[in-house]
Amino acid sequence: MRCKIRWKRKRTMISVSSGQHRSWIPFATVFVALVLLVIPVPELIRSFLPDWVSLVLIYWALALPDRMRLPIAWGVGLVIDLVVLGIPGVHALSKTILVYLAKHLSLRVRAHPLWQQSVVIALLLGIELILFVIVDFAMTGNMGEVHRWTAVIVGGLVWPLVYFALRRSRHLANLGR
Repeated sequence: MRCKIRWKRKRTMISVSSGQHRSWIPFATVFVALVLLVIPVPELIRSFLPDWVSLVLIYWALALPDRMRLPIAWGVGLVIDLVVLGIPGVHALSKTILVYLAKHLSLRVRAHPLWQQSVVIALLLGIELILFVIVDFAMTGNMGEVHRWTAVIVGGLVWPLVYFALRRSRHLANLGR
């Protein structure tokens, strides 16, 4: 935080520069998404909740593809693996692939209207879920339940809300391109 001190007739004026970048904002939003992941909710409702962490990672990969690095996604995935006590590395792999695809598509996706972005986001979430189904099938021989796909659809539907909330936080933090 840069401060300028100007002396004027026995008074000190301090102005805070608004040009400061708050690069901690993406990490804070990922932390909030992790908190939303671990909040206890009934199992019936949980199947309708989107993967908030994936939505936040996708947003930052689309908005700031130069700053959202694959090791960050991998680390977030490892934290999820530790929190949910799942198979180590599954979430790390899925989040890394998700961020890679989002970064690769960032220029194309951002050029489209929000409703078309929602379709692409749902497809990205579907690809991530397919990775989970493949790993589940390889480990247990079970394909999983059909209701897991409702979270993908809900994720596409809530994308505009996530987009506007995170875009607002990005602009307030002065994290432009």
